[in-house]
Amino acid sequence: MKWLWRPLFWSLKTIIHGALWGLGFTLGMVPLLYFVANSAGMTGLSSMPQPVTTTPPALADAAEMVKNTRVYQALAGPALPDVVPFDDTDIPVNPHMDIPRNARVPIPAAYTIHQVNNSEALLKAYAKIAEAGGNGAIVLNDGSYQIKWGLTIKVPNVMIVSASNDPNKVIINGSGMRKASRVENIFRINASGFVLEGITLQQAGNHLIQIAAEKNADLPILRNCILRDAYEQLIKVSYEKNTPNVFSDAGLIEYCRFEYSAGIGPNFYIGGLDAHGIRNWHIRFNLFKDIASPSARIAEHAIHIWNNTSNNVVEGNIIVDSDRGIGFGLVNKTRHPNIRYSNLAGVIRNNLIYHSDNGDKSADTGIIIEDSPGTIIDNNMVYLANPYPRAIEYRYPSTKNVKISNNHTNKTIAARDGGQAELSNNREDLSLELITKELSARLGQLGLN
Repeated sequence: MKWLWRPLFWSLKTIIHGALWGLGFTLGMVPLLYFVANSAGMTGLSSMPQPVTTTPPALADAAEMVKNTRVYQALAGPALPDVVPFDDTDIPVNPHMDIPRNARVPIPAAYTIHQVNNSEALLKAYAKIAEAGGNGAIVLNDGSYQIKWGLTIKVPNVMIVSASNDPNKVIINGSGMRKASRVENIFRINASGFVLEGITLQQAGNHLIQIAAEKNADLPILRNCILRDAYEQLIKVSYEKNTPNVFSDAGLIEYCRFEYSAGIGPNFYIGGLDAHGIRNWHIRFNLFKDIASPSARIAEHAIHIWNNTSNNVVEGNIIVDSDRGIGFGLVNKTRHPNIRYSNLAGVIRNNLIYHSDNGDKSADTGIIIEDSPGTIIDNNMVYLANPYPRAIEYRYPSTKNVKISNNHTNKTIAARDGGQAELSNNREDLSLELITKELSARLGQLGLN
């Protein structure tokens, strides 16, 4: 992996960390879980306590992560001569890959800091940062805020964080979770270097956040947040097929909770993270719960990555009672000529996916890849108590040079529609007892219990 300088957005100090989890995790009948975030300090706010310095669980060293990433990318290299990747020589490296669970993304010394107590002050603080061209942090004190008509972040390097680092205490509301006559996102991100940390977003007519890959919005970070109750996908990354060389690169989503608080979504057109045109993102150590359609028409996945996406890592997530767990790629009947592949390479590893026999009308598979050559699916646990017959699926002839190994499921791992993969060391005898035990362990490890 190439180390790149990005002085406009970040410091030069960069370490890549992967998070490798040992044994799989398990889960049984799951009570309603509440996100408990440990308070920590924030660099740049001297009046607040300093960050707690803890070691995150089972983090690999940087050299191991670099080695693994090269292996993953190599699978989609010379072995796939009919796949033409986009130029990836300018992809930045996110400098915040190794922050411990209870620490914070540091506020750079050059940023202006605006501490606010209400919605009006929040909007005014952003206006001041925008007028200055970016490079600012808005620190929200405990309380409830509202962004009724949405806030578009148009300048680089904007941080919106809570003072307490407790998302239960800092809540930003949209206009309500209902069908809207106009676009109603809480945030739209049109610039690079955006950070959201320690905050709850809820009640949006479309998405809680829309990140615009078509605006080259690189290096977004969503961390230690609760994301709940939007009428469409909770987080959307949009992409413009007519400018296919413009992507969102090196995003990081970790330690967040995605959920529908009623135990089911408002319609079928929902999802957790629905991301187009992303490259080298890491989505890790999050909880997705009840991303489920109320009808017989299936919801989108808890995590769905597709449309010229490549080399993304989805690891260590917990997905509960969601129609579909993790999806790389999707085959459409008609594909735009600028879509070279639905997804290329990437890794799905160390995730726990559980669906109880709860009567959800559209309960489906745990992991599925479609038109996704060069992908690795490794060491995941999938337990489906619903009637769906396959835990992991790989579909269509373009899905090839795939490695599926060390997974533990209670249903079959199977090809569909001509998909090709090398399978090794997988087991299909996962018990309810084991999945229950492992879920409890993982929730405690992530601070989500």
